Amino acid sequence: MNSQIDKRILIAGAGLAGLTTALALADRGFSVLIMEKALALSEVGAGLQLAPNATRLLERLGVMEDLLPQAVSPDALYLMDGVKAQPLMRMELGARAAQRWQAPYITCHRADLQAALLKAVRRQPLITLHLGANVLSHHVMADKVTIRVDLNDQITDYSGQLLLGCDGVWSAQRSNLAVAGQSAPDQNRARFTNHIAWRTTLPVTQVPQNFLSSLKDNLSVSAWLGHGAHLIAYPIKNGEAYNFVAITDGEDIGTSWDLKGDSAALIRSFTGWSQAVTDVLKAAPQWTFWPMFQMPEPKMVIDKRFVLLGDASHAMTPFAAQGAAMAVEDAASLAAHLSPEQTDHSSALAAFERQRLARIAKVARRGQLNRIAYHAGGPLALGRNLLFKLRKPESFLHDLDWLYQYDAADIKS
Repeated sequence: MNSQIDKRILIAGAGLAGLTTALALADRGFSVLIMEKALALSEVGAGLQLAPNATRLLERLGVMEDLLPQAVSPDALYLMDGVKAQPLMRMELGARAAQRWQAPYITCHRADLQAALLKAVRRQPLITLHLGANVLSHHVMADKVTIRVDLNDQITDYSGQLLLGCDGVWSAQRSNLAVAGQSAPDQNRARFTNHIAWRTTLPVTQVPQNFLSSLKDNLSVSAWLGHGAHLIAYPIKNGEAYNFVAITDGEDIGTSWDLKGDSAALIRSFTGWSQAVTDVLKAAPQWTFWPMFQMPEPKMVIDKRFVLLGDASHAMTPFAAQGAAMAVEDAASLAAHLSPEQTDHSSALAAFERQRLARIAKVARRGQLNRIAYHAGGPLALGRNLLFKLRKPESFLHDLDWLYQYDAADIKS
């Protein structure tokens, strides 16, 4: 290998996982080449919750300075009875969260995070980003991996130490494994969860007043719970807008993030809920929706020079609000395990995968518990409500310490 390839890592995909991983690796001294199929990085998506386990890592990469002016540090998190519009639990965030977990809990628009990441990438001389670059195939050799890329209609080969598949839940790199006969197709296909996520963003001036007045703190995250569905709301854009995500049962309607939804169908899913909720559903001129997929068997290290990260490896449902954070953690952990002084990363990758899969499984279990609690009905809902009312707020904070105090860059943890 020549000196340029010696420390070069190839990344397929310039989403959250790809950009963050590039920054983390460059910070360790690796040269990074990112290939992104799209001709431009779009602003697909809406809001994100970024908990302290993600923001502490983004801070180290120099991203938070550009992100914070466009973000919100919510005062509190509310769990609400969606039918009665009454708080079941209030957990203080804001300064208390930052003090307890040594990093802030923030909400932001996905496009603002992408812009902050992209700004950091462009000022990092060790990173090269190619748009309009479709990775067609890869070939692993003893000392390197080579990718064949359609770069703006010109076929070009590039080599490096590793190829990282960071191209999302419908990963082309993961799908190529089945074509190449490296694993069974079902193991490389994300499965529909039978849930649909609906989303919209409203200027704060258009959010119904009865919705805002149901919460003591306007700058808060709120989860409105009910039988078979729930609604998440939080401020973004420095408090100038609110992001809403409604989760309902639904059918698989294909691989898209931006389908126009039938508001009438959404409203029917919340029949019998409080006026505050139904007024929000009616206030939005348009809801978009997407089917929710997850990976049945997360796997990261495919072979000694090919690794999957983020949703390409372990797409999960949003019930723990940790999807983006897991991609950020992947980036920090991988960079911490690798050394630019090494060319054989086999043992480092094995240790990385063991640590990450254990962490991801634990977070996924938390999401499954949240789904049961959020969508409960009948006696189960009554028991849930009583538990939330009886528990002290401090106990809820303590229950999140394992999640939010975690430092993915600490490879001994």
